Amino acid sequence: MSCGAAIREIISGRWLPLFTGILPNTRSQRFGLNMTARMTFTCLPMALVIFAVSVTFAAAPDTRNPREFFFTQTFGDLPEEMQMASDDGKLGMLLFFEAEDCGYCRRMLKQVFSQRSVQDWYTERFVNIAVDVFGDVELKDFDGITLPSKIFADQRRIFATPVVSFIDLNGIEIFRHFGMIRTPEEFLLLGEYIVDKHYYDTEFEVFLRSKGAQISDEVLSTPASLGDTH
Repeated sequence: MSCGAAIREIISGRWLPLFTGILPNTRSQRFGLNMTARMTFTCLPMALVIFAVSVTFAAAPDTRNPREFFFTQTFGDLPEEMQMASDDGKLGMLLFFEAEDCGYCRRMLKQVFSQRSVQDWYTERFVNIAVDVFGDVELKDFDGITLPSKIFADQRRIFATPVVSFIDLNGIEIFRHFGMIRTPEEFLLLGEYIVDKHYYDTEFEVFLRSKGAQISDEVLSTPASLGDTH
C-alpha cells in the first residue's frame, strides 16, 4: 500500500479499529488491517498534518468578533480615515452610533455585525466606525473640529440608538437609518441600497419590499437620554 493510500485510510476513518479494539472477524481481514496499520503508522505524521488542515478549513466560523473584523480601529481622525478609504478604492464611511446600555445595539453587534458575510462585504466598500453617544473619546469631524464623541453625536442630532449613518467621500451624510436592523440579510440589502444609490428616488422600506424582504413598521431604538433596560 502506498503512503497516499494509507493517508486516505486515515482520513476516511477506516483506521479506527486499531484504536477502538474492534477487530475484523476473519484472518484475511485481520491480515489486511495489519498491512494497513504498518503503512498507516509509517505515514502518520504526514497524514495528521493533512487531516488537521482539512479540519481547519471545514471548521471556519461564520461569525467573528465585530470589534475586530467589522469596525476600524481608529484614532478618531475622520478626514484621515476617509482619505485612506478613498485611497483604498472604498465608497465612503459608515458610522454606527451606539450606547453601552442600548440592547438593540448589542443585538446588532451579536446578530448582524458578527457575520462573516456582512464583515467581508462592508469592509470591502466602507470604513466602519463605532461612535459611543455617551463617550469622551475625541473625534475630528470633517470640518476640522475635534470633539468628544458625545458632543459629536449631539451635533449630528443623534437622539436615539442605534443609528447607521453613511458618509460619502466628500464627508457629506447621504443616508441615515434609525433603529435596529434585525438580520444580516436586511443589512446587506441596506448596503446594496446605498451602493446602487436607490436612496435618490426610493424609500428604503419600498426597496426592501421590492426585494421580497419581510419588514416591520416598528422602529426598535433606545432614547439616547434614557438608557435601556433590554
